[in-house]
Amino acid sequence: MILQTGAETRATRRTGRRTHRARRGVDGLTSKQPFARHAGAETTPQRWRRKTSVVVALIGGPLTVVILALAVAAGVFVWQVIQVRDDLEGAVAQSKELVRAAASGDVDGIQRSGGDIVAHAQRAYDTTQNPLWDFAAQIPAARTNIQAVRAVTDIAHTITSQSIPPVMTMMAASGGDNTGSGINLRPFLHAGAVIPTVLTSFDEASQIASGMDRTGVLPQISAPVDQLQSMIQQATPILTTVEEHLPEILRAAGAERPMLYQLMIQTPAEIRATGGGVAQWLVLKVDDGNVDMLSLDTGTDLMYTDLPSRGFDTVNGSLLRLPTETRQLYPPEMTNWSSNFNMSPDFPTAVELFQKTREWTDKPKFDGAFSIDPIVLAHLLEATGPITLASGETVDAQNAGSKLMSEPYERYGIDNAAMDRYFSEISAAMFSKLTGRQWDIGTMWNQVVRSAQEGRIYAWFDDSSLEGLAHQYGLDGTLQEDNTSSTQLGIYFNDYSIGKLEYHLTYSQFATCNADDRTITVSMELHNSITDAITSGYTLGLRNIERGIDLRTMMLDVLFFAPPGGKIVSTDPDEGDRWDSTFHDRSGSDHENPAVSRTLLLPEGATRTVSYTVKLPEGDLGPLELRHTPGANDTKVTIDPSCAPLFRSPEGSDNIMLSKIG
Repeated sequence: MILQTGAETRATRRTGRRTHRARRGVDGLTSKQPFARHAGAETTPQRWRRKTSVVVALIGGPLTVVILALAVAAGVFVWQVIQVRDDLEGAVAQSKELVRAAASGDVDGIQRSGGDIVAHAQRAYDTTQNPLWDFAAQIPAARTNIQAVRAVTDIAHTITSQSIPPVMTMMAASGGDNTGSGINLRPFLHAGAVIPTVLTSFDEASQIASGMDRTGVLPQISAPVDQLQSMIQQATPILTTVEEHLPEILRAAGAERPMLYQLMIQTPAEIRATGGGVAQWLVLKVDDGNVDMLSLDTGTDLMYTDLPSRGFDTVNGSLLRLPTETRQLYPPEMTNWSSNFNMSPDFPTAVELFQKTREWTDKPKFDGAFSIDPIVLAHLLEATGPITLASGETVDAQNAGSKLMSEPYERYGIDNAAMDRYFSEISAAMFSKLTGRQWDIGTMWNQVVRSAQEGRIYAWFDDSSLEGLAHQYGLDGTLQEDNTSSTQLGIYFNDYSIGKLEYHLTYSQFATCNADDRTITVSMELHNSITDAITSGYTLGLRNIERGIDLRTMMLDVLFFAPPGGKIVSTDPDEGDRWDSTFHDRSGSDHENPAVSRTLLLPEGATRTVSYTVKLPEGDLGPLELRHTPGANDTKVTIDPSCAPLFRSPEGSDNIMLSKIG
């Protein structure tokens, strides 16, 4: 019974399902109606929604994948851009470390920094060369910036891959770390084989930078290119000069034997023809590239102790017998007192007088001599940063001139010993700063060139080839005996007050010509800006007292020089302002250069113009070299275009003192 009931139940269920399916057709339910039991007829909106859902199902999945892939790719690209930026910044940072390591002879530091630079640049370059960057470069809005970034990495890669490895090899061959207290130049002694490679890489990098399209390039991208181009522009002349004169530079650096140098520090506050009275000088030894300061000598010790103790008469004696026509041009104290040795605008004359003092004091003669002034030190502080004295006082680029030429005189009065200690501390601190190697070579080079262009750096060498190099670049400070390489004219000043008044002297220089008459007129406008606030007896004019002249009035010997073969036609003033037994007008010649001297009184607050006219010699004249005494302040020099027909163009010359007319 039970089995029968179960069978009937299954049969009943099968019959019911067949009946239900048949009934669906009878009731009008078709495949076009909703798949929902008991649903009504499908409306038009329902039909559109159903079709859309099918399309989204078919297309939406792959599109979502594409969007996600693009988002991931964009994220990866942004990350790569950041990585490239970090690599380039890392390369720049390590390049500074490489320079410091090279200056100190730190071979391990050289290898470490050099390797890091190459690695950073290589990774940045490789990153920008992958297909993702190719794809990004096809996007119009991003194309120029992507290409610019690639150019930056290409420039960095070109320079580092070609230059750094041989530089590292050169440095490693230098023989180890520097243990001396000076600047170790030894790593650069093998630069001859490396410099051409470096210059080639610079040239290729410059071509890449020049060919870069900067249209629409973001400043963040173009700035590194500008920095690289600036670096190349700074480094190229340095390397070119080194390559051209490497044998001489190595000799000067003590590669063949130790060299003994004098570094004079002139003081324009007590003005002299080449700058100012030499109050102190450093004695330097350069041996195989290593510079050490042996002593810091002063004129006070030399003139009051060293020379008198050996029998030299510092009042009536003479260390050097000058030709008669030269001796007539200068006061007699030029050859018997160290602060007057540079009354002649011929720098080698000052060197010769110092060499005579070495003979008198039984000391070895100098192989070379250099001269700078406090303004040069101020310029160098732009590169090194400020120095701090034991007292906590700071000396920087802005106040160095005042602290070396004015403030100490007010502070210490006539206490020479205290002032010498103060100046010596600054000089020693400056030398330590320079040898501390924490400065940028490019910045330092620019400041050296700036100082030389202002006529504040002189160089003399006993070695003829080295002296020829100094002459080639216009650093020798010689009075030319002909007009072949240059035609020299100049106005120079010598203080006669015995004070430091000329810290307050400002002047400008200008020249005009008459080509038909073959004449040139050179003028200088002078101004005495001293005030009553200056009261130090060390600053005010000592010799003024006995002459009844106001102590703030400058007593100057003004020297007017014509070139060899030229003739001074007139001067203004025609006669000097004062004439006595020692302070009076003079005339003569120095190294075949005709010259006259006029006494000049320049009172406090006064402005005055001095000038002279020269009849130039016949024949071809070399480029105009218009000289003047480098003072405590900047000097503006203007040469009128009317002078152009009289002188050869200086184009192509290395002499940085030659004038660019007009």
